[in-house]
Amino acid sequence: MVWYSFEYYQQAHCSQCMQGKTDKIELASFYPLLACLVEKSHIHPDKPVHPVFLHQIVNNPNPNCPPVNFFPFDDWAGKPVILGDQISSPPGTEEWWPTTIPTVRSKLLRRIFREGYVLPILTAVCIALLAEIYTTTSGSSAVGDSKQRRARLRYLSSPIADFGVAVGSARVINQDKLAYFRLSDGALIRGQDPDQHYWIYFTTVRGEEIILDCAMFTFNMCVMVNGIQHYLPQLAAISSFAPAFFRDRVFRRDTPELHTERKRLSVLRNEAFHHALKNSRDNFSEEDMKIFCAFMEDLSGKSCTLKEKELLATYALSNCGVVGATLEDRRWIRFPLTPEIAIEQDHGESVGGPEDGSEEWFEYMKKWKKLKKAGKVGDQNLGQAFQAWKQQWSKCKKNPEQH
Repeated sequence: MVWYSFEYYQQAHCSQCMQGKTDKIELASFYPLLACLVEKSHIHPDKPVHPVFLHQIVNNPNPNCPPVNFFPFDDWAGKPVILGDQISSPPGTEEWWPTTIPTVRSKLLRRIFREGYVLPILTAVCIALLAEIYTTTSGSSAVGDSKQRRARLRYLSSPIADFGVAVGSARVINQDKLAYFRLSDGALIRGQDPDQHYWIYFTTVRGEEIILDCAMFTFNMCVMVNGIQHYLPQLAAISSFAPAFFRDRVFRRDTPELHTERKRLSVLRNEAFHHALKNSRDNFSEEDMKIFCAFMEDLSGKSCTLKEKELLATYALSNCGVVGATLEDRRWIRFPLTPEIAIEQDHGESVGGPEDGSEEWFEYMKKWKKLKKAGKVGDQNLGQAFQAWKQQWSKCKKNPEQH
């Protein structure tokens, strides 16, 4: 086994210092594989089921539905998704959201499906890059074959000198944020927060920076790579595309800034990560996981949950297998030089139209809570209050003169 210190990757001419041959992998054609790893993580069975998928949607959070302020979150506004009774069928069916058309239902399903656990997912991608590309921990290196082919990332003609995870804010309007209200217990759940946003950064030896953001689809910024079969064939049977915003030289020159960074942590230059990975082949020790979790805690500013820790280990090992196999059979040389990019637009409107009374309901809910506290609504629960209000609101919409 050979392990290189993080200072080593500062050398632009590192291939001359190594035995064997070094493959220079173009980041602009390789990043779709990383996006596929993110997509694969979201559909992994170990990722917790989003609570929205367990209940019927009883309002119409269609593309033109206006955002509302979520009491008591006075600083949070988003498109309301009101959750009613539990459902027995899978999400995405008509039972899940009966008052819309299939294309709109499918779009919301995929937005919510890709929500959450962004930090462990991205950290696991970076661990795989470090383990399989920048440390020789598998294959022939394990038996000391100095003639093996090695690989290093580059962007255009410049080697990658650093990569890691950054945290900050993404520019997202309230219309594209989601907010959930569960009638059964009155729970208010904020969707993914664009002010606690994560992405992967790459820096070249010339100081040029590239961003890979795979977490914007849930905010309705639906830039994605097609041709999944080129990168991860086993994923193609499940997903037809992988969300990815690759902010390279062209995007940086022609588009406004989307990200406001607050902090970044290097993975390539993280000496503790190198030590954790140099002896890891089929699993990570408890000490390794402490190092990885400390990294995530430093970025997020909060303790790493047990589920985040478990997912990180699962994703990282799986990603290492994919990246390692891609390098071993040199499948990356068959990747398209220019990835096929698409942008998914919103489809048609819901049956109920854009004005479904969501904003009026939330205003009514505030008043109802005060009445409930004062004992003026008896045994009526919040779900019953919503159904009664909905009937009255629909009646007034049909007969405005009675309002």
